[in-house]
Amino acid sequence: MSKTTAETGQLAPTTLPERHVQTGGFKTRFLEAGDPQADIVLLLHDGAWGGSSDVSWSRCLPLLAQRYRVLAPDFLGFGGSDKATFFDRSPYQPRITQLEDLMEVLGISVPVHIVGTSFGGSVALRLLVEGNLPIRSVTSIGGSGGHGKTEIMKEQLGRWDGSRADLARILRFLTEEDDHFERQLAARFKAASTPGHYRAVASAAMSIPASMRNTIEPDRWPDALQRSDVPTLLIAGLHDQLFDPEWPDRIADVIAHATIKRIDSLHSPNLDRPHEIAELVLQHLQTAERASTFFNVIRSENRVEEPEVLRPNQYAQAKS
Repeated sequence: MSKTTAETGQLAPTTLPERHVQTGGFKTRFLEAGDPQADIVLLLHDGAWGGSSDVSWSRCLPLLAQRYRVLAPDFLGFGGSDKATFFDRSPYQPRITQLEDLMEVLGISVPVHIVGTSFGGSVALRLLVEGNLPIRSVTSIGGSGGHGKTEIMKEQLGRWDGSRADLARILRFLTEEDDHFERQLAARFKAASTPGHYRAVASAAMSIPASMRNTIEPDRWPDALQRSDVPTLLIAGLHDQLFDPEWPDRIADVIAHATIKRIDSLHSPNLDRPHEIAELVLQHLQTAERASTFFNVIRSENRVEEPEVLRPNQYAQAKS
């Protein structure tokens, strides 16, 4: 008797195209779909146990690939990428460097749309001010950039005993127990069982004696976002127990062009509401593209003296 989809951990009827490249001395695995000549969307996965490009995005990726060239890499420590952890820097910086290296290897220098969920959403926001990638828009789904985590998040998501049952406990904070829950659980358990993954994820949260903790410069987040003029969409689940409900407001208070969408979901609606998420993301990407076109027309007609960014009223007109 053949195994069911839920038993094998396969999320989709067909395997999404995958590639492996060397990025900064490490192997990076990524999925690729859509028209190679289309505008690019970079999908960033969550950082929960078993997170990976296909585990997080297999249901959304085909919908976005109907219009865009979609690239979905596995972060270091996850999926099919090398299992590496850095202890002398923030968890975001190695992933930012990995993404920059990936774009360089692929020969991509044009601005890209970046969409991230949970930890991937935080990386996407951090890229606005801590990276060197040219960015057309950012979408963060349940990713605050690092602040606003609840006690539930700290107590429940940082630990996993290695069993499928305990992983189900964690998954219930991310997605509803719908018809796809068992398939998601199987796929996540398979990815979490990859050699090296457990140690890579667990070691990042390893505590050290207080006497050995180095004094580091305070994190200026999210105030640093004041430097960003990139159109940004913040998607928050109304029933998300892992983050303070006010996290998107704190981001929107300091970023120039931010839109907040609150939807009827838990932490990761990309898992159980792919069509709703795809629709919101596509609307945001198209709005950002219209704003960019509007700006280019203004420049070409010399209506303003070479502004570097859209002024708020211009951006509002472009959105309407």
